[in-house]
Amino acid sequence: MGQMASIQITNATIEDYEEVNAIVREGQDEHAEALPHIFKKVEQAMPRNYFYELMEEVNCTILIARMDQEIVGFAVMELNESPPYKTMTPRTYAYMNDFGIKNSCQRAGIGTELFKSCMEWSINKGAESLELNVWEFNQKAISFYEKFGMASISRKMSLKL
Repeated sequence: MGQMASIQITNATIEDYEEVNAIVREGQDEHAEALPHIFKKVEQAMPRNYFYELMEEVNCTILIARMDQEIVGFAVMELNESPPYKTMTPRTYAYMNDFGIKNSCQRAGIGTELFKSCMEWSINKGAESLELNVWEFNQKAISFYEKFGMASISRKMSLKL
């Protein structure tokens, strides 16, 4: 058995849209199956204009993971400041808007390399913390993030009426 191809992490370019959207769509489908009252299956899971806007935004980036020239993962990163309220401690934090690894490539170390690159991006931008939201049904993702020391700091709850 051959050695696994190396993983390259780079910033996305405009040309990467279709491959990134295909991975976003896989995650969207999982969410639609788990929570059909909230999510729908769609072809364009990441709107093209949103992708292009992220490319232009100075405090955002889309990191991509490649193996053998194929995009196998992505992360949408954003640098934020806490709101200027007297009740809030001023802070700079990184927010991971989205993160996904191609289903056929999961559990091969790609997510770990990509997440480490997200932490590095956050530190280089001067962030004090890295934050994200994850849906309760997604235990696979929760366990993955906890492996890096992430912990829940708030909970959104819902009551179906």
